[in-house]
Amino acid sequence: MIEKQLINLLLEKDFYEKNKGRVSKTMFTNGTGNLYDTIIKAHEQSDGNLSIDEVATLHTDVYNPALTRVAKENFINLLEDIKKEKPNKKIASTILESLYRQNIAKKIAVISTELYNNTRESGFNDIQNLIDESKGVSKEEYENVTKDISELIENLKDNTKWKFNLTDLRNRVNGIGEGNLIIIFARPESGKTAFWVNLVAGQDGFATQGAKVCALINEEPAIRTQMRLINAHTGMKFNEIKENPVKAGGMWEKIKNNIQILDTVDWTLEKIDSYLAKEKPDVLVIDQLDKVHIDGKFLRGDEKLRAIYTGAREIAKRRDCSLIGISQASADASGKWDMTFDMMENSRTGKAAEADLIIGIGYKPNSEYSNESDRSLSISKNKITGWHGKIMVKIEPGLSRYRD
Repeated sequence: MIEKQLINLLLEKDFYEKNKGRVSKTMFTNGTGNLYDTIIKAHEQSDGNLSIDEVATLHTDVYNPALTRVAKENFINLLEDIKKEKPNKKIASTILESLYRQNIAKKIAVISTELYNNTRESGFNDIQNLIDESKGVSKEEYENVTKDISELIENLKDNTKWKFNLTDLRNRVNGIGEGNLIIIFARPESGKTAFWVNLVAGQDGFATQGAKVCALINEEPAIRTQMRLINAHTGMKFNEIKENPVKAGGMWEKIKNNIQILDTVDWTLEKIDSYLAKEKPDVLVIDQLDKVHIDGKFLRGDEKLRAIYTGAREIAKRRDCSLIGISQASADASGKWDMTFDMMENSRTGKAAEADLIIGIGYKPNSEYSNESDRSLSISKNKITGWHGKIMVKIEPGLSRYRD
């Protein structure tokens, strides 16, 4: 009976808009689920309330013209039953809340059963997302955005706690803060790893600023990355460190406890989330984010990548950290200074849609205007300060350092 009452209530635009986030087809049975689908489509085309007769016509003549005679008769009987119901908004909202929680619990139970039976590789992150989703169900009060100018200024103050250690980049973008997802991408051997290593351990980098940084490495052996971090911080090349390890050790001692480096081949988003819950870093680097494992079946590679980047953004927000994801650029970016986010490998707009900041590292070797040390930093998405453009910098490969 409650399903038919909800169908009646969902015809009203206000009730539909207020509750559409809590309603799903799985809550409806005995034919009402298909009718719910029609109501959704009808609301997308209408600005006002719907009538049950209008929805019925759309259902049979537009969206399901091939219904059999028996199916049409059953549908007509269903409509008559729906028309007889007199919905109570207050009771319906309470029951809807209960149905929504049951639906969430059902999804969690299915994932849990699959994990228990080893028919699913991962899923704890999905369970956590469902739990987070359920927490907002019963909120009846809504807080309006303040209209007070002083309060707005205070709320919109700079939250980029960790500043970039390249002058032009800091002046244009400033830095990164809690919940930010940053994507850094480039062609192979163009300086992706050196770039984030410099941001973390170079002169006045995040670690020097006091940030706790965790880096998850699935591209090259993490021990190499550890040495590159020492190179960047000390300004000493490998042979110089071998000749004077005491000097290098004394310099490295100042920030080494602020950095954790792990080999994480085959890590899933769920394992990353669990690790962050324990370690609570300020900045997380994943090199490379595209290679993180995620459960599920995807028709295309870009769909899988979007799921990975969506999950990464959710983790950054939930764990209050800045997440830097390293990615490859496609062949379209070869030999170019100007990099746009559509040049990321195997991506349409899915990866870019999740990011707060995207930096493409351009490299154009053998150009009459450049040498091997020249790099460009193309800012093609920037929700932090809004600036877009290109910054020219230099790379020092032996030290994994960038400079203005």
